Amino acid sequence: MSCTFTNDDNATIKLVQGYFSNYSISFSERDNHEIIFRRINTYLINNKIIQNNIIDLGAWIGDNSIPWGKNIEGIVYAIDPSPDNISFITETCKLNNINNVKCIEKAISDKPGRLSTHESINHCSFVYDKKPEAECKHIVDSTSLDYLYEAKEIDNIGYIHLDVEGMEHNVLCGSKNIIQTFHPVISFEQHLEIDDYDIILKLLNDNDYHVFLVDEILPGCRLDCRNSFAFHKNIYNPRLIDDINSYLGRNIMIPK
Repeated sequence: MSCTFTNDDNATIKLVQGYFSNYSISFSERDNHEIIFRRINTYLINNKIIQNNIIDLGAWIGDNSIPWGKNIEGIVYAIDPSPDNISFITETCKLNNINNVKCIEKAISDKPGRLSTHESINHCSFVYDKKPEAECKHIVDSTSLDYLYEAKEIDNIGYIHLDVEGMEHNVLCGSKNIIQTFHPVISFEQHLEIDDYDIILKLLNDNDYHVFLVDEILPGCRLDCRNSFAFHKNIYNPRLIDDINSYLGRNIMIPK
């Protein structure tokens, strides 16, 4: 069995069966989710706006990491705290002879510490519905992206994708060295009514980034859930946004 990610340059992925059958079913459905987001990433990769290595943080089942691994020459760092998620990504990459996806089983925040959740570690938030640590099912050690960079586990970052269920601001605070060194393209998901969107905008603006909201309602999410893209001043120009909107067929990138 296989599936084709039509919005990720038609990347075709063979699916792992057996223990991972339920994962494979979910994986095969992902091409129909975040369609515009996927098409924007494909445009940025194909036009060399995204170059070098990619961080996919909150990689989950690898529905971004794995197609990106087929479409770029650099390394995709698939980072997630779930052992099962990391195992699925690893086995799927083996099956598809994808050798440039490096899996890192870590929880990421602004600094080393501990995070807890009462939800399944396979798809959880360390922020929403916070409970006392004693009531939580999982307690994990956390680190920061800058720490991973200093430890030489990641390097030469051209793109950071964040989908970490409310931890985006913390992660960015712990990525200042990477951001100031490499000026990567950054995308992040936020619930506009309950997350730290305005605080993130200020952090990125202070680091010379131009931020654009993607006007796409995400299936199965809260109605205020949106992706955004941020481009450093060394990359950004108005023509880039015009070209993306033209590629998509409508003005979908809203300046913030």
